[in-house]
Amino acid sequence: MLNRILLGPHGWKLDRIAVRWLGYSPMSRAYAQQHGLKDESRTLLLVTKGRKSGRRRSVALSYFEVGGHLIVVGSKGGAPTDPAWVTNLRADPKAAIYVGGKKRRVTARIAAGEERAPLWQRLAADVPTYAQFQEQVSREIPLVILE
Repeated sequence: MLNRILLGPHGWKLDRIAVRWLGYSPMSRAYAQQHGLKDESRTLLLVTKGRKSGRRRSVALSYFEVGGHLIVVGSKGGAPTDPAWVTNLRADPKAAIYVGGKKRRVTARIAAGEERAPLWQRLAADVPTYAQFQEQVSREIPLVILE
């Protein structure tokens, strides 16, 4: 019963609230434990502008820090389409993030070509699940750099 609540719309909303105000994601911790990951604490709240509605949209995401940049992965669990937040960022790369309870304005860009290859290798080595997701889909899973 508790898992059903936590994995439903109310649970995801509570998770976003926790990330924004506490800088901690209970959902990411559960996911990390399930997949044998060591550092589940690196979660941010990304706030984008909806490409159709123009409304604020928020999502809690695990992130990686590489070379002073924050990177989020648009894996969508290995689904055949990009997550809505990636499509929103392609339409308007200006966004806000909350990291550790602090708000920062960012501009997003999708890593491509020679820039993407070493980043992907590093992330896939750190989180093998991403490599498995990439094998499941024909699209290139986007690596979004937040600057």
